[in-house]
Amino acid sequence: MLTRRTILGATVCAAVAPARAHHGWGSYDAANPVTVRGPIKMLKFENPHCHVEVESGGKKWECTLAPPFRMTNRGATEAILKVGTPVVVFGYPSRSAPTEMRAEWIEVAGKRFELR
Repeated sequence: MLTRRTILGATVCAAVAPARAHHGWGSYDAANPVTVRGPIKMLKFENPHCHVEVESGGKKWECTLAPPFRMTNRGATEAILKVGTPVVVFGYPSRSAPTEMRAEWIEVAGKRFELR
C-alpha cells in the first residue's frame, strides 16, 4: 500500500520533470559565445520559444529566442522579424548541434532586443 508521503513525492517529481527538461540550458556553450549576422530565412513565433533561422557565413543557424509573450513585451514582434530581414543574433552555440544557438539578444534595424 502506498503511503501518503510516497504519493506526494511522486506528484512533486512528476510536476517538476517537464520544467526541468524545458529549461535545460546546460547543452549550450556559454564560454564561447557567437554572433550571427544575416537575413532571416524562417520564423516560428510560437510556444514554448520563438525560433529564427539565419543564413550567415554559408551556414543556416537555428536560433532559439525567448517565448512569444516576452518577445512581444520587449517589442520584438512578428511584424519586425519578417523573413528576409537582416538581423544580428548573439548567443551561445549548442554543444551537440553545430549550427544551433540559444540567443541572448537579437538586433533588427539597429535596435537591440534583450531576450533573457
